[in-house]
Amino acid sequence: MRVYEIEKNKLWKVSIRDSALALVDTEGETCQIDDAEIESFHHGDVIEIDDSMRIIKLHDASEPSALVFITNQCNSNCIMCPDSEARRMKENTITTDFLMEYITLLPSDLMHVDVTGGEPTLLKYDLVRVLEALLKQTEIADIQMLTNGRSFAVDSYTKQFQSVADKRVYIEIPIHASTAAVHDVIAGIPGAFEQTIRGIRNLLSLPIKVNIRIVVSKLNYQNLTGIVDLIRDRFPQITRINFLGLELMGNAFHNRQDVWIEYSDIKAPLEECIEYCVSHGFEPKLFNFPLCMFDKKYWYCYKSSITEHKIRYQPGCDICGERKDCGGFFASTLHNTEFKVQPI
Repeated sequence: MRVYEIEKNKLWKVSIRDSALALVDTEGETCQIDDAEIESFHHGDVIEIDDSMRIIKLHDASEPSALVFITNQCNSNCIMCPDSEARRMKENTITTDFLMEYITLLPSDLMHVDVTGGEPTLLKYDLVRVLEALLKQTEIADIQMLTNGRSFAVDSYTKQFQSVADKRVYIEIPIHASTAAVHDVIAGIPGAFEQTIRGIRNLLSLPIKVNIRIVVSKLNYQNLTGIVDLIRDRFPQITRINFLGLELMGNAFHNRQDVWIEYSDIKAPLEECIEYCVSHGFEPKLFNFPLCMFDKKYWYCYKSSITEHKIRYQPGCDICGERKDCGGFFASTLHNTEFKVQPI
C-alpha cells in the first residue's frame, strides 16, 4: 500500500519487522507501506498523515518521554511567553477524542510525560480523563502537567482531580513574583496572583504534588529570594523550585525591552537564590541556560532542557569539553544576547 492510500487525519503506530514498515491503528488494523523511507522511523513512532499526505511524527519512540499537547489557547497573556497573543487566540482544533486516541498508541514503558499547552485546563473536565488515560497507559512514567494554576482556584473543579491524586501525576505552576502587583503584570491578567495561590493550595489539599517554576526576567531577577520566601511561608509541602531562562519568541520578543536581562546580570542573584533554596530545604533546578554561565558548584542542579531543534551554540562551544551536557541557547535567544561562552 502507498502512503496516499492510507486513511488521512488518523493516528497510526509505526511497526517495523524484518525491514518492513507497517502502520497499526488503535483497533489493530495493519497497513503495509511500500513507499516510505524506513530509516526515517523507529518502531513505535506515532504518526498522523494529513490531507496533503504529509507524515507528521507526533511521538518519537527513540525517546523515553512523550509530549501531550492539549491546546494552543491560554487564559493568561504572560509578558514573557514564547507564544504570541495571536497564536494563543487561534482556534484550537485538538479534540479530546484525538488526545485519547494518541495516548492509546503511546508505549507503556515511557519514563516521563509532559502535558502542556497553551493552558491545559481549558480542556475543562475532560482533562481528568486525559490524566487518567495516561496513568492507565503508562506503567512507571512521571506525568507532569504545566499550567498557570488559575483554574484550580475553583474548588469544585479541583475536586474532580481526586482520582489522580497521590499517584504519578505532579503539576508545575509558575509564581512570577512575591507580590500580586508584579505577578499580575507578568501574567497579563488582573487577579491572576490570587487565583494561582488559591489553585496551588487546593491542589496540595487533594493531595497532588506541586512544583513551582520561576521564569527569570528583568521584572523579577532581583527578587528571587522573595519568591522563595513566599513559597516557604504559604506552601510548606512544596520542595522543588525550577528556574527557567527566557525564550525570546512571541510575547517575549515583542516585550524584550521589558523582560530581557543579560545572563551576566542574573548570574549572581540566581546563584545566590540557589544557595538560599538549599538552605531552606528546597531542591532547585536550572533550565534553559548555558552551562558555563554558572560556577561549577551549581552544576548539580543544571538540566539540559532545550528541545533539540531549537538548540544553538556559539563558535567557542566547539572546543568545550562539557558541550555534551550543556543545553546551549535557544536559537531566538542566541541572536539577542551579548553573553560570550567560556569553553571548559
